[in-house]
Amino acid sequence: KPKRSATKFIYVTRHPIANIYGTDTFVRDAMGGNIDFEILLKNYIALHKYMKMDEKALKSPVMWVHLEDFTSDPNKVLAQVFRFLNVSADEVVVQQVLDNMPDITATPNAKYFKIWCEEGIAKNGPLMQRYAEELNALDLGYDLDIC
Repeated sequence: KPKRSATKFIYVTRHPIANIYGTDTFVRDAMGGNIDFEILLKNYIALHKYMKMDEKALKSPVMWVHLEDFTSDPNKVLAQVFRFLNVSADEVVVQQVLDNMPDITATPNAKYFKIWCEEGIAKNGPLMQRYAEELNALDLGYDLDIC
């Protein structure tokens, strides 16, 4: 009987609009450039399609974590991750880990949603509509109507 792999995969995802703006901010600030909104959107879709295909093909357990769930309730989500990894999810252990992390912003997407609602939707709303079917097919549970 073949031995089962001990490898486990944790996929962390984020709302597509916040992800696009966050990636754009990183590229601009860290690398001094920018990437077109549509390219970032296509990349988000392609990456998540790949992750979904990979999940089906893997012979190892997979866990999906939404960044928004982690930031809104880090104790709960970190305990879930620890249980998935079969390590101690004891409240004290989880709290010790969190106490040694930088501050976690409870609503990391708020600034990006504000930008989207104030100016992004006018500029890129039609693009989001064009790709909405593909985004929804990813079945990540994100609502694209955030304004």
